[in-house]
Amino acid sequence: MPSILSIIILLIITTMFRRTSSLAFSSKTNDRIKVAILGSGISGCTAAATLLESPNNNSFDVSVYEGGRGIGGRMSTRRINDESGNLLYQFDHGCQYISTPKTEFFRNELEKWKERGWVRKWNGTFATIRAASMSSSYDVELCIEPSDGNEKYVGYPSMNSVCENLLLQTKSAQSTLNIVTGKQARAVAVHPAEETRQPPWQLYHNEELLGSYDWLIVTDRNSAQELRPDLADANVMGFQQVNKHIESIKSCTTMIAFEKPLPLPFDGLTCDHNSNQELMRNEFKSLGWAARDSSKPGRSRNNDSPECWVLQSNPEGAARLLEQDELKDATLPQIRETIRKQMVNDFIDCLPTLMAKSGCDEIKQMDTPNIVDSIGHRWGAAFPSFLKQKGTEDQNMFKDMECQVFPQQQFVACGDYFGTYAARVEGAFLSGRAAAKEVLKCVDG
Repeated sequence: MPSILSIIILLIITTMFRRTSSLAFSSKTNDRIKVAILGSGISGCTAAATLLESPNNNSFDVSVYEGGRGIGGRMSTRRINDESGNLLYQFDHGCQYISTPKTEFFRNELEKWKERGWVRKWNGTFATIRAASMSSSYDVELCIEPSDGNEKYVGYPSMNSVCENLLLQTKSAQSTLNIVTGKQARAVAVHPAEETRQPPWQLYHNEELLGSYDWLIVTDRNSAQELRPDLADANVMGFQQVNKHIESIKSCTTMIAFEKPLPLPFDGLTCDHNSNQELMRNEFKSLGWAARDSSKPGRSRNNDSPECWVLQSNPEGAARLLEQDELKDATLPQIRETIRKQMVNDFIDCLPTLMAKSGCDEIKQMDTPNIVDSIGHRWGAAFPSFLKQKGTEDQNMFKDMECQVFPQQQFVACGDYFGTYAARVEGAFLSGRAAAKEVLKCVDG
């Protein structure tokens, strides 16, 4: 005869099974399954495309919400137009390139993108500036990478073209796609009565109801922060608690359009501050990366067009720049202007050194290059940084999961902080695909 404890355990398991079955059954009996995705970066666009092209018998209504003015997230491209709306020049001011794939799956996907014309190889010259290898020398050296080094691919004709194509070129006979930009969506868990089978999620922009959804996919780790409204009423404590173990590294970017090309022998430059932090800080200050954006395929306009450069900070340089006393109560436009001035000055100041180390003194005879335009930008969450967990030797608790799913709440989190390849386009892609696969798995029961 079964014990009372056994009966209680059986009742609990039966209740959980019924509840989970009810959720799956509710989704499968609806005519269409509505999915909201917060964020239009690589992970969000990949999740949307995976759902739209899924071969199962369900029909999806997918809505992608982007708080910015365009698709791309950190794959964004800044376009500068004339008064008639014609493109003058552009900058990839977020992700700079797609690195050589680490997995066979992403390599195959990248090949598809190449065949479709979404990406092209960046056949530029790349260099690293670092402290001289001779320990007795307080100097820097410029090292040109071999031409057969790591492959670098870029979106064509702009970095965010990859995200745009994932959304707009994915065909589906029975599913639909809705893209909303310029609206910061706030998710509310409505917890409808089980027998009503109503969608458990509502999305708002301020007080405007954007829609009701069966599933919610969140791609921005910062959505879990207490001060962010995105998930303040979402009741996803499991996600919010886990994300307390991630810090976001800020980054500063400045876009410069020079009237004439700079006589530098490289198209991408890495400033290796780890080689000697004091020396590199004195010589290159906030700079961590500099790229001749005009050298990327599809970017050049004509001989009269400005030469576009993108500068990105090193982590310590960004922290020093953003933690200045004068920026404590500054507005976002003031912060961007401070970033612009500082990084332009840092780049101009180091040009003589870069030219000298390139074996050319031409810069000493030329005037400071005329700057047609310059724009500063702050990335509040450029890269993930993982906090060490108690009782573990590994800082990254997310490396063994490609996404995080809460089936009963019909909620999935994904992004570039999941998996083995965190902070890479590849990692974000794999995470977005995994998130969509989890939704499909739950929907199929």
